[in-house]
Amino acid sequence: MPNALLPTILREADAALFPNRCEGGTNLVAMEAMACGVPTILSANTGHLDLIKDGTALALTEQRPIPSAPGWRESNIDEIVVALETFYTDRTRAAAIGAAGATLLAGLTWTKTAAEMKRIINAV
Repeated sequence: MPNALLPTILREADAALFPNRCEGGTNLVAMEAMACGVPTILSANTGHLDLIKDGTALALTEQRPIPSAPGWRESNIDEIVVALETFYTDRTRAAAIGAAGATLLAGLTWTKTAAEMKRIINAV
């Protein structure tokens, strides 16, 4: 499927779930879902932490360390079910989270990112 068609399909989702154990940066697919206004559930670890702000997503906070992979965490299945049920039973809250996620992502432009990087570099 051409990438240009993804928003049309993605925004039809009722929820997006990312219980990822580790993200090397921010999660591009999660960001795309959020940008489309899809209510999103994110594991509260690694790169997802940059996307969980002020009601922009439901956070999976019960993160169990994985001994064989330092720094990685595993989400709790029961917490995932509760988060999905929250979106299913409270459509108003789900819509508000989706809208907040879209607002956050609308502000994350390349121009803003480049300006912030320039500010940081100049400060050093």
